[in-house]
Amino acid sequence: MAVDAGRVSSCAGPRRGMARFAPVLPLQRLPETPVGDTPLAVEEYHGVQIGLKLEYLNLGGSFKDRGAYVTVARCAELEFESIVVDSSGNAGVAFALMGRRAGIGVDVFLPRSAPEGKKLLLRILRARLHEVTGDRMAVHAATLDYAESTRAAYAGHWFNPYFAHGVKTMAYEAAEQMGAIDFVFCPVGAGTVLLGMYTGFSELYAAKAGKTLPCLIAVQAEGYAPVCRRLGVDTSGPGISHLADGIAIAEPPRRDEIAAAVTETGGFGMVVDDGEIARALTWLTARGYVVEPTSAVPLAALFRCVEDGRVPRGSRVLLPLTGSGLKVLSELTEVGGTG
Repeated sequence: MAVDAGRVSSCAGPRRGMARFAPVLPLQRLPETPVGDTPLAVEEYHGVQIGLKLEYLNLGGSFKDRGAYVTVARCAELEFESIVVDSSGNAGVAFALMGRRAGIGVDVFLPRSAPEGKKLLLRILRARLHEVTGDRMAVHAATLDYAESTRAAYAGHWFNPYFAHGVKTMAYEAAEQMGAIDFVFCPVGAGTVLLGMYTGFSELYAAKAGKTLPCLIAVQAEGYAPVCRRLGVDTSGPGISHLADGIAIAEPPRRDEIAAAVTETGGFGMVVDDGEIARALTWLTARGYVVEPTSAVPLAALFRCVEDGRVPRGSRVLLPLTGSGLKVLSELTEVGGTG
């Protein structure tokens, strides 16, 4: 949808939550579900101001509530009675929650190895679980086969344009909360955080509500870095991340689109290993941010960029804390120093 300055400025009205963004979302009617309006906490590291967008405080415990909010609302407008999604956990929870509120059945395909806490929450939300042996690519293939054989509506976030429109509201809120933003460090698996941020900041820039586009930094975990490889980063390291399960995607279908967004904004790619992720997770937990390891991935990259001078002192950096650690407590206890 085309977004002009009038639409953008009208989002500054008295309504709160996702409903305030009705002028820039492709929906006829927005539910009054309390999603969005997440706080922004400010921290400092070696002279760099870090704005932590606390997305894990959404209803379902992750930023994916934003994308699911728009997608499920659109499915309701189209009178779908059930949808099917593939997920490592957080997207499934978000769709199950929004689907239950909208009266739409939700089938969730996820890896058998997904955290048990996420599976329990999915069952509580009455999603129909389909556990698949294999990685995220195997889960994705099984989901598409099921959708085709049953003629269910596939609403997975990997391809879904409505999902990105939901996620872009993060950028709208962060621009209000932080003002000028120099860099946005995004965890990248399927790329929904980065593409949503790109869409939001591009709309603000086009409407002159943002002076410049922030540099988008694509951060991937070791062993799952095809976007960074496309951006010219050396990804030949032998390690494979076990902590960042939320972005363990070997072949994201929108890889070229993600890399193009990074390049257009003057950004770059970064690959981090589990040691760096654990260090960043410890730093966050010590300050009271109880998040899943994937949320620590961008901070791990920022630490290295600050220390090697790639992000200079005085910079203003946005980091989304994408998912709650309360769903993965057993995994957090295995990371040294987070107790």
